[in-house]
Amino acid sequence: MARRIEHRSTSEWPAARVYEALIDIDYLTDRLRELGGSNAVLVQHVATEDGARFQMRHGVSADSLPSVARTVVGGDLTIDRSESWRREEDGHYTGEIAAEIAGAPCSITGSMWLRDLAEPVGSAISEFVVSGSVRVNVPFLGGKLEDLVADRVQKLLSDEERFTTEWLARRG
Repeated sequence: MARRIEHRSTSEWPAARVYEALIDIDYLTDRLRELGGSNAVLVQHVATEDGARFQMRHGVSADSLPSVARTVVGGDLTIDRSESWRREEDGHYTGEIAAEIAGAPCSITGSMWLRDLAEPVGSAISEFVVSGSVRVNVPFLGGKLEDLVADRVQKLLSDEERFTTEWLARRG
């Protein structure tokens, strides 16, 4: 059984500005340098007429993994992640995300959207949402590993949210 992932955040930046960052090569490279772990790299980036799609590789060292995860993967993790984004209309963007852990029976899939809020709340003028699931196909341990991966994904999304806010603030 898959575990659900839900991440929702707001930004003081308009959706168009956040979207520009999320698909920007410099932003992605900077984010990977800070949050991507060992051997992180932007594998591919393709701009399209209405958006972008890209692939990234994250690294996670084995010593930072719980023992139950180390028994399944046996060493450092390599996570291949792809995202695609498209502009639906002014102030509204949608996308898909997928990730796999090399050598492990684990997959993460989801959809994303970014939009300007119709009624800003405090300083928040846009909202970003990721909705997805984690599936680990390992007998007896699958549920426990799905919980672990889902928690790590939630933490990564929060870290990426913080990074995005700081990155945009540095660029005005």
